[in-house]
Amino acid sequence: MMVCLEEEYRSQWRSSMTNTILNPIDALDPFVYVSGKEISNDADALVNLGKMQNYLHAHYGAGVMIEQKFDDGIFYYNSASPKIACYWRIPVISTAHKIFQITVNAQAHTGLNYVYITITSGASTATLTFNLTASTTAYYQGSITLASISNATSFMLVQMTVQGHLQINSICVEALPLSSVSDGAVYQPNGADYFYPIGDNAFLSDKPLSSAKGRQLLSNLRLLQKRPRMLFTASAIDVNADGGTTNSFNAGSIHPQKTFSYQDLIAMTPNLPQWEGATTLNLNLVIQMYVINPSAYDYEFYLWSNKIVVDAGETGKWISILTKYPASFDSFLVDLTYKLRPLRINPIVSIDPIDPTFISSPIQSISLWGA
Repeated sequence: MMVCLEEEYRSQWRSSMTNTILNPIDALDPFVYVSGKEISNDADALVNLGKMQNYLHAHYGAGVMIEQKFDDGIFYYNSASPKIACYWRIPVISTAHKIFQITVNAQAHTGLNYVYITITSGASTATLTFNLTASTTAYYQGSITLASISNATSFMLVQMTVQGHLQINSICVEALPLSSVSDGAVYQPNGADYFYPIGDNAFLSDKPLSSAKGRQLLSNLRLLQKRPRMLFTASAIDVNADGGTTNSFNAGSIHPQKTFSYQDLIAMTPNLPQWEGATTLNLNLVIQMYVINPSAYDYEFYLWSNKIVVDAGETGKWISILTKYPASFDSFLVDLTYKLRPLRINPIVSIDPIDPTFISSPIQSISLWGA
């Protein structure tokens, strides 16, 4: 291989060229370039290697960010005043992943009823408005495109605001994959480096195969390994109904809670995958929680080995925790090759946490993502 200077190494990936995405159905033979093999471009193997990296950049980490269902009419609202009812934090995939698809299932009464979804990334904010059809239960779908995502922004805030007489049954927020890969480096805040798309001309036959190209392929892969994927998220429901209310749609008596109950926390035991090599690659888990504590007592709880204290009188703040994958595991799936670790939040309390009269916790929203 030829050796080139760092500036030449970077400039090869800044030139304007088409960056095709390889359909993953077109399989790549992993044994084409093992040690001792002759370097060739038979069956466009090298070209397809670059196209596959473009595909990974476009799709890796995209998909469902938020998926939450509200059973039994618990998310009921009846007021002409708009109210921010739920919020979540989600990771930035890359500064190029700016389009989100939102799907909401809602039931509306007569009159004017609205659902607003707002996504904020640093200084960039965009809102999608759903004007609900009166006297109807239906799915509503639309998209949000952020004008820009700053290199310094590693996460975004998603808020759901409701207005009118309505019931929310579910919400799904998806980060859409890139439909095409543009020229130029793309910053990935969660990884603190640039992904360089691979041009279609980079690996043509009878063209120089410089060390710069090999270095960039490896650099891209190492960065993609650090790209976050949403593992779990949930929000409580803040609709000014702490004392309970009657849902006029089903005549049920409901008590939507501004924060999760301890019974909610006990029920939150999703199994999170532990990827092989996570320790070697120094991969982290990110936990984001919004907490509020109007009581006169401190709340103390553990998330795995992470001790969290919410001071008495806390009016509301986000807590961000950077942690490693747990060293021990409580469950395995025999048919899979990776281990699973339940997410458990353990309160430190002086009474039985499953006591139905013990209903309050300081957690209003929780999100967790990792590589």
